[in-house]
Formats: sequence, C-alpha cells, structure tokens
Amino acid sequence: MLFNSFTYLVFLPIVVAIYWAVPARFRTWLLLVASYLFYMNWIPSYGLLIIFLTLINYGLGLAIAKANERKRLILIIGLCFNLGALCFFKYANFVAENIWAAICASNQFLHTLMPNMAVSNLDKPVVNILLPLGISFFTFEFIHYIVDVYKGSTPIYNLKNFALFAAFFPSQIAGPIKRYQDFMRQLEHPLSLRQADFKGGIFLILQGLYKKIVLGDNLGLIVNYGFNHAATLGRLDAWIAVVGFTFQIFFDFAGYTDIGRGSAMLLGYKVPENFNWPFLASNLTEFWRRWHMSLSTWLRDYLFFPLGGSRVSPWAVRRNLMITMILGGLWHGAAWHYVLWGAFHGLGLVISKDWHDFVSKFSMLSRWRVTKIWHCSGIAFTLIFLFIAGTLFRADTLNNVWLMLSTMLPWLTLSDRSHELVQMFWQSTVPISILAYCLFLSLRLVGPALGQSGQLIVIDKFAQLWASSAPLRYVTYAFIGLLILGFAPSKMSPFIYFQF
Repeated sequence: MLFNSFTYLVFLPIVVAIYWAVPARFRTWLLLVASYLFYMNWIPSYGLLIIFLTLINYGLGLAIAKANERKRLILIIGLCFNLGALCFFKYANFVAENIWAAICASNQFLHTLMPNMAVSNLDKPVVNILLPLGISFFTFEFIHYIVDVYKGSTPIYNLKNFALFAAFFPSQIAGPIKRYQDFMRQLEHPLSLRQADFKGGIFLILQGLYKKIVLGDNLGLIVNYGFNHAATLGRLDAWIAVVGFTFQIFFDFAGYTDIGRGSAMLLGYKVPENFNWPFLASNLTEFWRRWHMSLSTWLRDYLFFPLGGSRVSPWAVRRNLMITMILGGLWHGAAWHYVLWGAFHGLGLVISKDWHDFVSKFSMLSRWRVTKIWHCSGIAFTLIFLFIAGTLFRADTLNNVWLMLSTMLPWLTLSDRSHELVQMFWQSTVPISILAYCLFLSLRLVGPALGQSGQLIVIDKFAQLWASSAPLRYVTYAFIGLLILGFAPSKMSPFIYFQF
C-alpha cells in the first residue's frame, strides 16, 4: 500500500477514526493489526517474514538482558542473524551475478590461453529473490534494539508492544528509523487526541503529497528521460537532469517522511524528523547532519563510533569515515554504483574534515570562515558535490555516469547538442510548482516575523484566523488537495526509497 495511493487515503481515516473510538486498552492491538494489513497488502507471505524476525529479536533482547557471561555471544548471534537476513534478501542476487561475471571472465581468459580447457557453454544460474519492502529499515531498528539492550537499556517485555515498535505502519517501509526508547515512552504514556496534533498531521500529509506527487513525480519524468537519453543531451539538458534528480529524490523521500510523520501525529505519536534544510549546508559534514538524519545518526552510533569514531589517529578517522560511507552506500542498493557513491561521499567527508583542520590553523582563514561570502561559497561547493554524486547514485552504469559528467563539464566536450530536455522542463508544471513551493516556504519562514513586527500585519492576521477557523482550514485543505490532483502526472510512481 503506497502513501500516495487512493487505498491509503481510505485506509488512514478509517484507522484513525476507529483508533480514537475504541477504549485505550485495545488501541495497541488495533495499530498492530492495521500495520500488518498495511504491509501485507503488497505480498501477504512477507508478513510471516516480519513476524519471524520480530519473534527472534524479541527473544534476543530478553536473552541479552538476562545473560551475564554470554551476553556478548548472544549479541554477536543476533547481529549475524539480522545481517544474514538482510544480506540474503538484498544481496544474494548481487553476489550471484558478480560471481557469475567472474566465472565468465575467467572462462574467457582461459579460452584465450588454452582453448581446449575452456567451457564452451555456460548456463547462467537463476537466482530471483524478491526484496521485501522495508527490510533494510526493519533490520536497522532490530540491530539498534539488541545493541542498546546489550549496553544496558531496558528491553521490551511485552511482545505486543515490541511487535508494534517493529511494524508501526507510518514508519514501516522507508523510515524514519525509530529509537525504541522514544517509541516505548509514547506507547506507555499515550496522549489524547489534541487539535494541534490533528491540524499538524493533516498539514504534514498534504505537504508530503505535494512534495511527492506535484514536485517529485513530475521532476522524475524529466530526470528519467534525461538519464535514458544521456548520449543525446546538450550541456544544459544534462545539468537539468542531474540537478533535477537531486531535488527529485529529496522531494520524494521528504514527502514520504512528511506523510509518515503526519499519519503518526493523527494517532498521537511522533516519529523523528529526517530532513532539516539539507541544501543550506555549507559543507558535507553539515549536510549529513541535515539529510536523512535518522540514517546518519544510526550509521554514526552503530558503525562509526564502534570503529573508533574520531577518538583515534587522523588516518584511522579517515578510514572509519570511508568504511561507514561505503557500507552506507551499499545499504542503499545492491549495485556497484551505490558503493562508488558511498566511497565518493566518504572521500568528500575526509576532504571536508581535513579542510576544516587546515583552516583552523590559520587565524586569517578562521576570520573569513564566519563571513557570509565563505558560507555562501560553501553552500555552492556542497551543492556541486551533491550534483556530481547524484550521477553515481542515479545512473545505472559507469558509462552513463561518464556521459552525463562529460556533457555537463565544458572542458570535456567540444560541442553542445540538443536542448530537448530544456523544452520539456519549461513545458512541464515543474517551474510553476517549484515557484509556488518557494513562495510557501518564504511565507512560512519570513511571514511570521514580519507579521509580528508590523511590516506584514495581513499575514499575521490570516495566520490567526486560519488557526481559529475550522471552515477556513477545511477550505484550504480542499484547495491543496485539488491542486495536487490537478498537477499530478498521469501515472502514480512508487517512492524511490522503497527499493532500499
């Protein structure tokens, strides 16, 4: 079931209405059943997989909490079990394909040296394991749980509560990655339905649908055409495709997060924020503190810190950064271009850290670092880095990466080609949609301050009226809904992060 589907827009109000109508003691059961219905709407049999993983990790948590001498052994068994399940479903096809490629290459080499020794016909083995939705996010939450219990956190003794932590549908398939301590605190001390949560939840859902459908999906049409026709693009076309993908994946994933957070708020829960104005980061380190924050903090706490973090030698810190980002890239997908994307980001983080250390040694550079020129140039360099990295993430082959980069950079190509993608961009709804979204962000950020200062008193009055008038809010919601429907592309697209 997709957040941007008609089915979900029927499913969610029904669940919310029943949830607040039934007695409090039944609400956990209701959410648990709803979460499994949500997940099993895709492939029912994989609901059994999640039940199995949940039962095993529930038992592991209790065993670790009770154990004394063998606590570390149980943790290692738990880590191997969870990572083994992830590797089997996510990487078995990738490993099999690379082994097959290595065998074919070896056979070809053998045929060149000793034709009589080579195998004439090699039948490719068929490995077709379908990736369960959200398996990466499930696995990371389970690992977080057993590791924190090992470190001394109290385990979840109630199986029903633990099952809901694992299956909670607003964050089930693509996160954000929850911390069980925060979730259990909310589960054990539930809130009553508050008007502020209801208004905030509806707003986030509509905002998420606008980001996903109006911005992300329409950008995706342009981006897909660009990357599928990389050999014929002009320079400006290539830039539109690459820049467009960077913002497409943001709107797509941020839209999912908004819908998930809004859905949770309607049920009295809060899940972590995942984005904090990432494209305003002035360096790559700051970017990763603002982008996909639940994953960034997970990688920091459960991979970077256990490797030694920044408390080791400078070379070891660089090694830890590279390992963390390469594995983070591999987590995104079972393909070599994701590994290269992770390595590229790791190298960028190493250079960013070394540059920060270098600047700190010189007082003149340190004084420049607090200026607006320094800050704005840092944002520009970070964005360019992200655009280049985006080609590694999006392009299916290294040849397409080279085609896009060589077209974008003037010193690598002597002549320009078509401007078909430029025309496609300006003829689409994307420019007006982005302009409307930027206007909304400007009013949201600057409007309240100007209104309170008396410079834009109309905005302040409207905000007060909107907060106090239910009919005005419903009219606004209906208008945004019609805007989303009017600007929606003809075909619904799944969320990009579902494949991870």
